[in-house]
Amino acid sequence: MAERLIQPKTISRIVRALATGAVAEKGNVACINLDDGTLVAGAQDANYFPIGWFEESLTGDGATTIGVKLFSEIECAVLVNSSSGPVADDDVGALCYLHSSFEVSMTGTGKSIAGRVWEIVGSGAGAKVAVQMAPGLGLQGPLLVVDT
Repeated sequence: MAERLIQPKTISRIVRALATGAVAEKGNVACINLDDGTLVAGAQDANYFPIGWFEESLTGDGATTIGVKLFSEIECAVLVNSSSGPVADDDVGALCYLHSSFEVSMTGTGKSIAGRVWEIVGSGAGAKVAVQMAPGLGLQGPLLVVDT
């Protein structure tokens, strides 16, 4: 039986493209736009996921990257991207799903939540995906209710 090397990764900052027209100000709240994986300034939007503080001030053009210091370090597991519904760069910040015991996918039908995508190295099947696993998100399974 094959054994896999456990590959943990700690992430304390992230560098991503700042969305076109987005205004980042150093020290203000940075969010990932869950629609496309770009960074945006904190605002009232259900698709904005707050992640940390902007490290500099910049107006976005959709391509220029900016650094964000995360609110706290994130412990991730590095898993393999599945060929079925593979994770893409614009999925950073979104939830992904277990495809096998070592692969993740964006296709969730009939699958368990693996966790939140924080980084992808490479593209397509076989790429390395850093995932904050579900227990770290408070998604540990069904709630047990005890009648007292």
